[in-house]
Formats: sequence, structure tokens, C-alpha cells
Amino acid sequence: MRNALLFSVVFVFLQSSLCLYSQQSPQKHFDGQTWWEHVKFVADDRLEGRETGSEGLRKAEAYAVEQLVKAGVQPAGMDGFYQPVKFVSRQIMEKDSSIALLRNGVEEPLVLGDDAFFNTRVDLVPEKLTAPLVFAGYGLKIPERNYDDLGGLDLKGKIAVILTGSPSDIPTALAAHYQWAGERWKTFRKAARNSPSKVP
Repeated sequence: MRNALLFSVVFVFLQSSLCLYSQQSPQKHFDGQTWWEHVKFVADDRLEGRETGSEGLRKAEAYAVEQLVKAGVQPAGMDGFYQPVKFVSRQIMEKDSSIALLRNGVEEPLVLGDDAFFNTRVDLVPEKLTAPLVFAGYGLKIPERNYDDLGGLDLKGKIAVILTGSPSDIPTALAAHYQWAGERWKTFRKAARNSPSKVP
């Protein structure tokens, strides 16, 4: 366990606290420029992406705490503004991992990192996995644009092969929302449950 600030949550608290502070202090006000200054600091290249455990993350944490203190917010963590958080680390052992396509009885090995990759955000199947492949475009369903790569596909018991990215005519913010892992898995699970039955 280590002391950490969950930055996506903390930044919401930071913004809310500063808004509250501005309501209590007439001489101060919270505007778009103030908000943007905070964004510029935490997004600066000098923080090197704020990777977990990095010096950049520690600087971002210290900045957030400094702003909360200035706003008069009372800490509620186990260690001031900090809260112990347990992290689970996963690592792909490339020398022990492989992936291949089987086409007409001929195995075609794929190169990890170039042709395919394993996602460490989910538990991977430890044993050999064999299933038919289904191409699912970008693997996105975006109701706001009436866009659906999964409609009509039989995904039950299949491996979905998808392209990275999104269609060029879909706004970036909208595409990013539906590419988020939680939203994407929810869409795939629903699509698999609703897969059309094959008629023999």
C-alpha cells in the first residue's frame, strides 16, 4: 500500500472546493482561466504523464494539496489529504506468451506489440484459448451518431477483432468516451448476450 491521490477524483474535488471558496470570498472568483491554469500544471510535460509512483505524480499530488489548503478545505484522508490505496500490478511475460491465427489448418504466428497486444487491465485466460474470430470494425457503439459496429454480429463464444481508434467523422470527445474500457466491455457483453441465433 502507498499514499496516493486518485487524481481524476481529486481534481473534481479541487474544482468544487475552489468554486465553494469563490462563493465565500467575494474578492476571489473561479473562472475558466483559473481552471485552465490548473489543467496546464497537471498536464505539463515536466510531470511526465504522472505515472503511478513517479516523481511527476508526487509533484501533481503536492500541487493539488496546496490548492486545497489555499481553498480552506479540511483534509479527510487517513494521512491528511492522502489515503492509502492498494494497487494490483499486472505484467505481460512476453517470453511465455504467444498468439497465432489458424487459417485453413495453417498456423500464422503474430508478433506481440506489432500485430497484436494483450491488455493488462483485465484478467487474461491462463490456458490456451481457441475460438472463432469475428471482425467488429472499431468495436464501437455510439448512439448519439447512430453508429454501431456490433449490430447483427454473432459474438457469443467468439473473439472480436477490432481496429484501434475511431471513425474520422466521430468527434474526438465522443469517441474517447465509448473507447473507455468500462463502456466498451459493457457494450460487448450486451452485444454477446443479444447475438442472433444461427439457423442450422
